[in-house]
Parts: sequence; structure tokens; C-alpha cells
Amino acid sequence: MFDMKNLLLAAALVVLVVTISGCQQPVEKPAEEVKATPTPAETPRPERVELFSTSSTCFCHDGLRDSGGNDVSIVSEWKMSMMSHASKDPYWRAKVSYEIEKFPELRDVIEEKCARCHMPMASVQATSDGIPVSIEEFMSPGNPMSPLAEEGISCTLCHQILPGNLGEKDSFSGNFIIDMETKKPDRKIFGPYTPVRGQAMRNSAGFTPVFGEHVGKAELCAVCHTLYTPFLDDDGKVVGEFPEQTPYLEWLNSKFSPSTPCQKCHMPQADGVRISTMPPNLPERSPFFRHTFAGANVQMLGMIGADEGARNAEELLKSFIGLRIVSAEEKDGKVRVVVEVENKAGHKFPTGFPSRRAWIHLMVYDGDGNIVFESGRLEGSRIVGESRPYEPHHDVIASEDDVQIYEAVMVDVNGNVTQTLLRAADYVKDNRIPPEGFDAENAVDDIAVKGKASEDGNFGNGRDAVTYIIDVSSARGPFEVRAELMYQSISSPFLEDLEKASSEEVRGFLKDFSEVEQAIVISSASATVS
Repeated sequence: MFDMKNLLLAAALVVLVVTISGCQQPVEKPAEEVKATPTPAETPRPERVELFSTSSTCFCHDGLRDSGGNDVSIVSEWKMSMMSHASKDPYWRAKVSYEIEKFPELRDVIEEKCARCHMPMASVQATSDGIPVSIEEFMSPGNPMSPLAEEGISCTLCHQILPGNLGEKDSFSGNFIIDMETKKPDRKIFGPYTPVRGQAMRNSAGFTPVFGEHVGKAELCAVCHTLYTPFLDDDGKVVGEFPEQTPYLEWLNSKFSPSTPCQKCHMPQADGVRISTMPPNLPERSPFFRHTFAGANVQMLGMIGADEGARNAEELLKSFIGLRIVSAEEKDGKVRVVVEVENKAGHKFPTGFPSRRAWIHLMVYDGDGNIVFESGRLEGSRIVGESRPYEPHHDVIASEDDVQIYEAVMVDVNGNVTQTLLRAADYVKDNRIPPEGFDAENAVDDIAVKGKASEDGNFGNGRDAVTYIIDVSSARGPFEVRAELMYQSISSPFLEDLEKASSEEVRGFLKDFSEVEQAIVISSASATVS
């Protein structure tokens, strides 16, 4: 048995991220000293400080048009994103439920860790009020925290984050700083422009608008999108931290970090926008960053009915990730095809939670239209030919039993593949395609290429080239080659692991997920070999 007190103490230290040399960037310091957040036990509060408001108070930022007459309403577009659905994300809810089912003694630790970034307003307000964080209770109708929890990642959370520790390792894993003491309407709300007639916001929303350069920097996004989670040994003791997702660190190690922050790609720019309908006749702003927050969670957005958000996500994927057939020729009864996948994003592809993956589906047809070779065919949610416990990286493929899958595969302290976050200690495979300019030799271990991809001279710097050698000696040409780059936000190993759960939340998710499209095609190409 492990010492519960020590375990909780260790888990509380998960925010102390492993030192990452060279990852710090200069950040703007706050104009005034940020006071340490006192605990209720240290400083009894005479009255509650209301820290946040729901998006309903931001109604003046809807009804916006750009110079071309396009609707660029802030709240409306945000509502179609995963940011607004962070607390209702059915996969996240199912995964949290299953981790708690496996480790019920760590419920408080799991909920505090996960709520910090998925329902941050409720989490921070509860901490300020001295209330225990409970995902289930906060999402229950009638709970005082429910309005804040339901909104996921909302306006008055991101725009109140102070710049004090941004870009530093102690800001990661949701360790952003929020002013816990100032009362409305004197609470500062940071924006990318120098305010004009700020009294209107003080009167209507209860916040004082101020210019904050940091809202346009990648370091702001990094507070939750650089996430380290604790992992346990076989005795249930916390023995370290695991880099669950690191897009910010990947971006720092790319050619994009000096001039292309997250906001530039995930918030499309518009021109000539008056950022509020009240007061009237505000100056037009350019560039204006639209609040679409498109990412890669196409399937989840479709499941929850955010169809516009799903379309935005799919369009983003297709605009930054491509596939082409470099060459295709037949010689001595063999068709030789070279397929290249290109990543033009500022981080690895796929990035984020490790259940995401992409793969090449390649088909060769003979002169009669019959398939003579196929690698990467999808059946249900599983890829035909996928090896277990995982498919290794390939430079050359000559068998239908091999498939090129781009993914990160987690292992526990014993080196066994796992889909359980609290057992994930390292990656045994990480052949997600790095961004252009990625310095593989000097990359820290948390973002390093792992497995056979590290030995592949055709892999890296924003692309991967795979050679297919197909025996067509018994077939008649001309041959047609078709290649597709497929993408899943939840891989079959993660789905199969969830099937072991007994909670109604997991069962309901699996049922609903089985009814949606299991993968999408990001890019495709074809060639004829005569």
C-alpha cells in the first residue's frame, strides 16, 4: 500500500514541469506586482470576489462585420469551437471517468488537474472560494458553479490571464495567474488594442479593458496546451511527469516561433472590424483575429452538433497538411511508388492528445479496375494490418500487412504500451511529422522523435517520404495508384481500452461515437503507371 498523504503531495507537484533548456521566451511583465494567491485558511475573505462572467455579458461583441461584410461575431464563432465545449467534450468526459474508475483514490487529484483547463472559470472560482473541485457536481444543473463550468474556456478566463509567468515552465499545465483580489468593475480585462471609451465595458460587463500585448502571443496558449500529467509505478506511487501534449514546445523548436504564434493560424484574420457594437462608431481594427479557434477535433465537434466548427477544423487540417505522389513507375514486374506527406503547421502533425493519429491509405488498381495492393484500409475504427501492441514506423513498405501510421504511443514504467494517462511514463514511438525547421538533434526528450523514425533519412523537417514496392508480375496494366492521408482524433487502441470501462458515461460515449464517421480524408493524390 502507498502512503496517501505523500501521494497527494506528490501529485500536487505535477505543475513543476521538467526543466526544458532553451524553451523560455522573453515575456511582458505586468505593470504592477502580482500578489500571491492567499488560501482561505491564511487570509479569511470578508466577502466573495466574483472573478468571472459568462459570455452572455459579452453580447456587444456579436453582430460584427469585416470590411467585406462577412460576419465575424466573436461570441457566435467561439460557441462553435471546442473551446466553448471543453467541459462538455464527450471524449474528455469519458476518459476522465475511466481514469477515476481505475484510480478512485485519486479522484480529487484527477478532477483538479483536468478541470483546471477544461472548466477553468469554475475551477479558479472554486479555489478562490475554498470549495473542492468536482467535475460532476459543477456540471449538475442548479450547482452555483454550473454556469461557469458549462462555458468551458470562455472570454473572461483567457482575457484575464496575467502576463507574469507566461512562457516560463511554471506556467504550463494550467498554472496561469488570475487576479484573485480586485473586485468588479476594476478587474482588468486584456485585449490586443488600446481601449477606446472603456467605461462602456465597465458599465455593461463589469470589467476594465486594458491593452495586453500578451494576448497575441503563443505563451498565452501554452499555459494549457503544454500539459504534463503525473504517472504511477506498479505500487500506485507518483514517480514522475509525462509530456501529455507539447505543441508549444514543438513550435519553439521550429522555424515558426519567431514570427508565427498560435493565434495567427488558429484565429483567421479579418480587416476593418469595429470590435464592439456599443458604444457606436468605434474605430475599425486591422488585423482582427476571429475567434473560430479551429483545431483538429473534427469528430467531437460533429458529435456535439457544432457543424460549423467541424467544418472549420477540417478546412484547417486540409490547408496545412498535404500528400503527394512524388514518383510512380513499373519495372521488372514491380510498381515502385514514393508518397510524401508534408506538414506546414507550426507543430507536429498530429499534435495534442496522444489518441490522435494519421496514416497513408494506398491502393493500386490493375488495368481491369481490380485492387492488386492495398495498405491502410479502415474497417470500423481499426486499420487493417495494424500490428499490436503498435505498428512501427516504415521507410519502405512491400506488404499489405504494413501501414505507415503517424502517432505517439505511450508506455508505462515497465515499457508496456498503455492508453491510461496515469500509467504513461514515456513514448516508445513518436513519428508524428515535426514542423519545418525542427532541430531533431537538439530537441529535448519531451518532444524528440522516438522509435525507428529517428533512423529514417526520409523523415523530418516538415515531411516524410515512404516508398511502396508492389509485385504486379501476375497483373495487367496500366496501373492506377491512389493515395489518401487519413486522420482520426481517437484511434482504435484508445477506443478498445475504453470498452473495458463500466461507467454509463463511457458506455454512452462509445455508442454515440460508433455512429459518427471514424476517419476523414485530409489529402489525396493519384497517378497512372503504364
